[in-house]
Amino acid sequence: MPKIHIKVVTGDEFTISNAFYGAEGPLTDLKSAQVQMSFILTKLAAIGTDQGKTVNVSQIVYEWIEE
Repeated sequence: MPKIHIKVVTGDEFTISNAFYGAEGPLTDLKSAQVQMSFILTKLAAIGTDQGKTVNVSQIVYEWIEE
């Protein structure tokens, strides 16, 4: 199961393992993770993470997917 990883300006890293834009449930494959990741920087102002923190999208410096 893929996870989206994000790194913010403070150096902290967070993961996102559930769909959040136009879909529900866990990210099932690499393609769905890529589609969801593309919405983070283009459609959202903030996003909730698996760690229970809400991240302001403008603070994200890097994002990647790991399976």
